[in-house]
Amino acid sequence: MKMRLSIGGKILVYSTLIIVVIFTLLPLAYTVSASFKPNSEIIDGSVNLIPKEPTLDNFKTVWGMSGSSIDTSVNYGTYTLNSIFVSSLTTVLSVLFSSMTAYCFGRGQFPGRKFLYRLFLGTMFISAGSITVFPLLQITTTLNMNNLIGVSILLFASGGASRLFLYMGYLKTIPRELDDASKIDGCSFFTTWLWIILPLSKPIMATIGLMAFQRSWNSYLMPKIMLVGKQKLTTLVVAVVNLQSSGGDGATQYNLMMAGTMLAIAPIVTLFLLMNKSFVNGITAGAVKG
Repeated sequence: MKMRLSIGGKILVYSTLIIVVIFTLLPLAYTVSASFKPNSEIIDGSVNLIPKEPTLDNFKTVWGMSGSSIDTSVNYGTYTLNSIFVSSLTTVLSVLFSSMTAYCFGRGQFPGRKFLYRLFLGTMFISAGSITVFPLLQITTTLNMNNLIGVSILLFASGGASRLFLYMGYLKTIPRELDDASKIDGCSFFTTWLWIILPLSKPIMATIGLMAFQRSWNSYLMPKIMLVGKQKLTTLVVAVVNLQSSGGDGATQYNLMMAGTMLAIAPIVTLFLLMNKSFVNGITAGAVKG
């Protein structure tokens, strides 16, 4: 049954949506504009969206930058490849382990299953923040994990509760009769997950994968402290922040930061546009049975 809005209700709804869109897109529009401006035009305080003297020099400079210095052996191509590696590995680990964990909690039978599930989900509501930075750094240093693979493992392990919650909701939409039928055909608990559950979970896997990729791609703090002093392993977001002091003349290089930001967000925006339908399907698929 569709709910009909009055004229006043429609005006209120559309006005609210327009305001939200403006506040969401205006900062992005200014970032795009500033990436084509010389730094002097940004510093003088002008807020015009159309650059007075548009230039591509910012992007040319950024592509050859190495944090706070020029280094021909490390450029934005290297930083981009580092971020792609970390984000891709984090995504693969997140999708596979979220699927296996949800299947064990949802379909398995073992003592303490409900307690462990609730305890695991409880971590979603605990925000330790910077308190955990030092212990995590100590652990990764002791295990010699201060590299790209170590960063991927840490980012994967620190965001599992929300992904498990989403996957559990989707798993309830898959009939248990399929499990019983697979057992009759000789499938074990593991092979049922591999050949039945996993292929039927593509929508939620796409959702979890996109969320994990976006979170890993935008991560700054842990890659910054874990890879300190390792220029060739620096990720793209860390390199973008380093651009603020790349000029060497004491002035913050806003133009380079804006251009670097545009290069950094382009891949994740493109990925979302390509996977938008799968992302929405995965989010809404488990809403009927939650």
